[in-house]
Amino acid sequence: MPIIAITREMGSLGRDVARGLGEALGLPVIYHEVIDHLADRMRVRKSHVIRLLDGSAGLFERLSADKTSLAIYTTDEIYGIAASCTNKGGAIIRGWGATHLLREIPHVVCVRVCAPFELRKARMMERLGSDDAERIAEEIRINDEAHSAIVRRHFGVQWTESEHYDLARC
Repeated sequence: MPIIAITREMGSLGRDVARGLGEALGLPVIYHEVIDHLADRMRVRKSHVIRLLDGSAGLFERLSADKTSLAIYTTDEIYGIAASCTNKGGAIIRGWGATHLLREIPHVVCVRVCAPFELRKARMMERLGSDDAERIAEEIRINDEAHSAIVRRHFGVQWTESEHYDLARC
């Protein structure tokens, strides 16, 4: 059974796409489980891992984090999940660089869910109940920049280029 690896942009409804696809195919969606395992292996709080990954970690958190261990543990975790899911009938892995880590595995389908910036902004304004378009736009830009920097640092690619995916749904 295939594994579907999904990456998404903030406000693209990628989380909803993963959930709907999981329900339609009867596959589990894996995301938060990775955070728990990384925090345990790195011996830090779950919130520390989340802030490191989303780019919002403070100076002390960034200085005290072993980024090499984070990258190794994340890679190890994704490969372990992929091996386990293959034996259990497949899964959907959302995020964690899975689309890039698992790209060369034949039974993994790599998907990017994206949407035009203005649509993403409107969705996030609605989701957050905010009418501050500039603040929401800035949050989306910050999130996109952090995501780009992480993917570029770890995989040497520009994650928005469709050539890195089997399917790009925009």
